[in-house]
Amino acid sequence: MNKILIAEDEKFIRAGLKTMVQRSPIPVGEILEARDGEEALELLRRHTVDLLITDIRMPKMDGIQLVNQLSTMGHRPMVLVVSGYDDFSYAVEMLRNGASDYLLKPVERERLYEALEKLEEQFQRRQAADEEETRQARQALRQLMLEGDGTGTADRLAARCGGSFFPGEYVGFCAGALGAPLPEDVLCLRGEGPELFYAVPAAGAEGLAELLPLPAGRGGTCSGLEQLPRCYRQAREAWRRSFFSGTLVTAPIKTPERPVTANARQLAGLVGLARGQEAIRLLRGEAQYVAQGKTAPEDFVRLCAEFAAQVKVTCQSLVELTGDPERFADVWAFPDCGSYLDELEQWLDEFCGKAADQFSDYENKQKIRQGVQYIQQHFREPLNMAVVSNHVSMNYSLFSLLFKQYTGGNFVSYLQKLRIDEAKRLLETTDWRVNEIGRHVGFSDEKHFLKVFRSAVGLSPTEYRKSAALIKPETKSES
Repeated sequence: MNKILIAEDEKFIRAGLKTMVQRSPIPVGEILEARDGEEALELLRRHTVDLLITDIRMPKMDGIQLVNQLSTMGHRPMVLVVSGYDDFSYAVEMLRNGASDYLLKPVERERLYEALEKLEEQFQRRQAADEEETRQARQALRQLMLEGDGTGTADRLAARCGGSFFPGEYVGFCAGALGAPLPEDVLCLRGEGPELFYAVPAAGAEGLAELLPLPAGRGGTCSGLEQLPRCYRQAREAWRRSFFSGTLVTAPIKTPERPVTANARQLAGLVGLARGQEAIRLLRGEAQYVAQGKTAPEDFVRLCAEFAAQVKVTCQSLVELTGDPERFADVWAFPDCGSYLDELEQWLDEFCGKAADQFSDYENKQKIRQGVQYIQQHFREPLNMAVVSNHVSMNYSLFSLLFKQYTGGNFVSYLQKLRIDEAKRLLETTDWRVNEIGRHVGFSDEKHFLKVFRSAVGLSPTEYRKSAALIKPETKSES
């Protein structure tokens, strides 16, 4: 038991009972003492007592009156009555009024130990029942907080709480775990993500705000169980903004209107070219817009998840040397956005350093040159990067990365440029049909050739041929 109160007007008897309790086989936390019923009642009002050991005959307020007062308290302790033989009839009355057991004076040590062991078992059962009831109530509260009141949860909880759930106005906060014990008047529930939700009576909101670690978000003032979901949503939205700003943010939050302008492919491309600092600068800029309320946190988080996935795909071979970037896919797993970006920058520096080392290796340079020569010689044939990387005996992902560094572009763009340049030359110097030229330069599908050519040149092959024919005579006359 955590706390026991001994109410006995005889000093030596009180001291003897305390010593026996301390030496008993049951675990006991704190033992309080009272010289009469009034003093005991005051202690019961100020402390959560698990067991009251009380005499019957005491000045000011006797044991019978004291036990009767327990019914007015929210937490009713177990009661062990200590009485003389002449008070036995009173002890029986107290048992009827809720006392658990009684002992006759002078109290025998073994008899006290037996009574305390039985009461300890009763205490453990009560504690387990209270914990289970609390767990179920908190589970229902969390369900209401996250999902709303579509199934009458608020009404059922109100009936169970008996009006004890913040009878007045309360304020909600979202933040991490407190570094100090939770104040008694604060309700704490696990949020949808890593954040915790704290609800506190409105009068204690400022005091709790000072205790919460950053990031922290404060919702509006609410009342009643039915407003708990709104209270949480407001606090959580404020917390997500605080995650980026590093300051306490208070709802309501203005709806952001600016979309993110960076994209995952662009960022991964910079990393592939060993330009990680440029990528991190772009991400820091986007994060700053979120902190200012101009961009939604969800848009930035989505960008980071796509970026981590793109880096893993395009730079797989080097990922094996520097660790999996997937840990950067979940921004909320970090303490705050600053920590996320600092760790990502450190990883990118290491990654790009290894990429630069790989590219500076003479053998790899030679292989990339050989690959480029092979493409230039065989671009008219069915060709893809797997064929070329196999030809030079290099890992596919590493070839992709080093090819970008060597040529400044990706494999597909480089191959298409060779094919389109050759198609333009044939359109200018031969009278071959367009579909023949397309097949000759490596396009097996005529529609695809036409689409790629127009995208690259701005004209269809036929239009380009006519344009070239008009320019040639002018060029000759000038010469």
